[in-house]
Amino acid sequence: MLKENTKIFIPNFFTGLSMLVGLISIFYSIKGEYANAGWWILMCTVMDKLDGSAARFLNASTSFGEEFDSLSDFISFGCAPAILVFSYFNHAYADNLDKIFYLTVTAAIYIIFCAVRLAKYNSSMADDKVYFRGLTTTMSGGMIALFMIFSIEHGEFPFLLSEDLIAGMLLAHSCLLLVPFKYPKINFSNKSRPKKYFGIAVLLFCVLLVFMHQLPWLLYGIAVLYVVIGTLKTRKIDLSFVSAELAENEAESTAAAEKVEEGESGK
Repeated sequence: MLKENTKIFIPNFFTGLSMLVGLISIFYSIKGEYANAGWWILMCTVMDKLDGSAARFLNASTSFGEEFDSLSDFISFGCAPAILVFSYFNHAYADNLDKIFYLTVTAAIYIIFCAVRLAKYNSSMADDKVYFRGLTTTMSGGMIALFMIFSIEHGEFPFLLSEDLIAGMLLAHSCLLLVPFKYPKINFSNKSRPKKYFGIAVLLFCVLLVFMHQLPWLLYGIAVLYVVIGTLKTRKIDLSFVSAELAENEAESTAAAEKVEEGESGK
């Protein structure tokens, strides 16, 4: 039995590795190496992509794997980014902890919303093969890490590390996790050959930048572009769907009214 199911250990290996890397990020945050902590979170995004790809390629998706993946994502993209933010500002304002009260609250809210998002996905959204409903924890945690990396490494922009700005960003990401916008899943199997190769090339380029710890602003820009374009595009899809549904309801109401008129004229 184990021989037949050996392939299920491959995606679970990457999931476990992602969890381990997320814990390493937390250790770096506690140690005070905040930029390194952010890059380790981005390494988690690579591991997360690998475990999903391996599960699909090997047809090795299991209910255990889904739950294990959610636990890994909660640590790597829920706890690790929030602890990175909290640790940085806790150190920066060690003599004035009242100043980071709102950051502490918003970091806690972000962690809770991540847990809700992951539970909601497993219970009602996992069957959708085309869209994610709401921003994924992977994308959200990665974007927070990228913003912190860029802001820390570029001290010439101190306003980026304003506690109010970071608290607002955490709240915005918390909301995006649960707002039911439809973000397209990154899947190249159904694309034409040029689009497929271009998408794979962009993905590999991003992975290379993560491994080299280079150009966090570019990676952040690509992520923001995905969020903006995905939101606008899928909102149009949602609106067209609503319009079609309204038209259908109107047609049904008209048909019902005609029947009532026919009945009354028969009398």
